[in-house]
Amino acid sequence: MTLASASRLAVAARATSYGDKRSSKKGKSGGSEGLSDTEWMQKARKLANQRAAKFRTERGAPPVAPNTWRRKRKTDANDPYGQFEAARGYDDLPPRSKRGEDEDEEEQEMTATKGDGLWRVDMAALSEEDWATQWTMTLEEFKALEKEVKANANDPQTALQAFEEAGLRRVSPDIAAGMLKMIADVAKKARTDREELAGLRRDSRVAHLLGTCVAAARRNSDALTPNKLSAAAWSLAIISGERANSAEMEVLAERAALVVSEMKPRACADLAWALASCRHASPAFFNGLDVRFATEGLKKFKVFDVSTLVWAFAHLGHGSDGLRDGLEDWFVGASSESVSDADAAAAASALAKKFTPQALVTTAWSLSVIGAEAMRSRAFKALWGEIGRLGGEVNDADAVAKEALLAESGDKIVFGPWRGKHLNQINQCVVSVDACGGCDALGLAPLAEPLRVAASNAWMAQRRPPVVSWYQRDVASILSYMGEKHEEEAVCAGYRVDLHIPKPIGIDDATHKAAARAGVAVEVDGPSHFARNDATTSLGQTRLKHRQLRSLGFAVVSVPVSEWEYLETSEEKVEYLRRGIAHAAAVCAGEGAQ
Repeated sequence: MTLASASRLAVAARATSYGDKRSSKKGKSGGSEGLSDTEWMQKARKLANQRAAKFRTERGAPPVAPNTWRRKRKTDANDPYGQFEAARGYDDLPPRSKRGEDEDEEEQEMTATKGDGLWRVDMAALSEEDWATQWTMTLEEFKALEKEVKANANDPQTALQAFEEAGLRRVSPDIAAGMLKMIADVAKKARTDREELAGLRRDSRVAHLLGTCVAAARRNSDALTPNKLSAAAWSLAIISGERANSAEMEVLAERAALVVSEMKPRACADLAWALASCRHASPAFFNGLDVRFATEGLKKFKVFDVSTLVWAFAHLGHGSDGLRDGLEDWFVGASSESVSDADAAAAASALAKKFTPQALVTTAWSLSVIGAEAMRSRAFKALWGEIGRLGGEVNDADAVAKEALLAESGDKIVFGPWRGKHLNQINQCVVSVDACGGCDALGLAPLAEPLRVAASNAWMAQRRPPVVSWYQRDVASILSYMGEKHEEEAVCAGYRVDLHIPKPIGIDDATHKAAARAGVAVEVDGPSHFARNDATTSLGQTRLKHRQLRSLGFAVVSVPVSEWEYLETSEEKVEYLRRGIAHAAAVCAGEGAQ
């Protein structure tokens, strides 16, 4: 026997010996300590159950929803579909047999979510009549509750708590809109910060109130009146701002488009402001407003309402022919065709004096955003004249030197009743007037020189930090690949331009001298430059910026992110920019020829 064979036999012997020792410690069935596998598992399971029972005893009863939140059937054995008892004074649906429905169908029970007591209802399967039986809060109760909340609530959470204690599930859509309005009013009065508003937006109680209004609007139900519909949208805009749910706002806007003729003037202004502040385009609603203004005018509309409406139309860029016609008659106080020019100018000038200095400038700026036709209107002429009058009153040299404070920030420049923001708007109005041929071409009186200087200084003193996105860097790299020399975040006439090409290769010298004499301004426009529900609707500030840059000799190329991100290869991006530069130069040349 070889040495290797002897070694293998020794290892085998040790293994056999080890196996024999293990077998000797086991019972007949091989289980531990004489137990079979089945007996051992039963013992372990019994021990685990004992420990679990002890844990449950120490923990106590599991938490459950209060009994007042549960539905209980009446004990009438003859009525298998008896009514449920109402929680918190809530009247439930009548039996199916009394509603004329088949009793064989399984009845759908509405259940409460533990912790908030709000019903999650399948609205599609609920008729208007059955839904109305749930609205047990009377108008008198709501008015008393409203009075209490206005007197005692200093923050939105206090108001919500009062509404919850009164019974949120008992409210009709109109009352739900009224509650939302009070919550928004309290939040606005308390100057609630954005973080707290974000929490308020996600609160299930606010969601319940808003859901009630949206459900009524989706049904085209008369339970939500036109004015309360506007209040719900306004409250949503105050609480959520641009973060408001687009689907909810769309439902409210679609319903508003059908009942716009029934809204009060303030309700029209509030809903228009809500849509514009949320960047939510609604052509149907604004078209309805435009038709109303063209046919009925702006009778009974106050100065605040008119200023808000003009800004909303300008911000979202919807058609405003009817608004312009209505403004003409509103400023005159009658049909502009039945009044002499002298009387019409005097009436318009008197009405312009009722605007606050800030609303005066905002309305004039909005008309300049709408376009040249609006700037040729009697309304713009009256507003421009009043701005000039107020600016002319600050005529003392010492007062001008004291109030026109040049600082690092434009917001610190003050001239008369206006600060940096409104002085910037005045400067943009001046540039728009110059682009239309100047004051003489529009029949306007020139502004006082100190006011023009203060507005120009405020505009040039802006110190906005540059924000460079990944898309802008990508466009810049493609321009470098094309051989186009460019400057990033260039300041052109007070505007910050994303990418400025002083002398583009893709434009011949003749076109460059005639049209794009200042070069090409490439604007990489992200989502904030457009309506959030329509990537083709650019906002008023963006449209005005592009228009004024073109009037100053720039060929403007807008590169929407929504289009750029679908270009996959460098060749596609190069071709996109080449076509954009050529088109921008052609547009600039066409405007220059006009």
